[in-house]
Amino acid sequence: MRLFSPPAPDTERERLANELAGLKAEVRALRTERDRTADVNALEDKIEALKREKARLTEENDRKIRETEHKTGLLRKQQEHDTEHARRMANLEVREQNLDADRERFAAEMTFQREHMQREVDRFDGIAKALMERLPTIEVDLSGQARTARRGGHDDNDD
Repeated sequence: MRLFSPPAPDTERERLANELAGLKAEVRALRTERDRTADVNALEDKIEALKREKARLTEENDRKIRETEHKTGLLRKQQEHDTEHARRMANLEVREQNLDADRERFAAEMTFQREHMQREVDRFDGIAKALMERLPTIEVDLSGQARTARRGGHDDNDD
């Protein structure tokens, strides 16, 4: 009797066929895992590429926003300067108009004062002429007495 008898060829074949089927299943699982690993790696690469693209787009968008804010700030400053300039120009215009009005009032006042002074001078001139006509003329003869005469040739002492 033999301790070990050779296995029957059918059982050996079945065993080998089962092992072969198991190995094929493992190979298939490894291929699937390898394909999945390749897919995962491709997806990870795609994720990294998308992250870089997103970062680039975000930076570009942030730059555009900064530029827009800068332009808005410049426009605001320009508007402030324009408003300040317009305010100064309006004040200057009002001052010029007031100065012109003051000059016109001054010229009118000076004309009035001149006319008034001329009337007063004419009036005083008239009063002075009237006084001069009414004042007696005094003729003095140093050798004799003093006499007074009116302007018409009448002597006050002739009566």
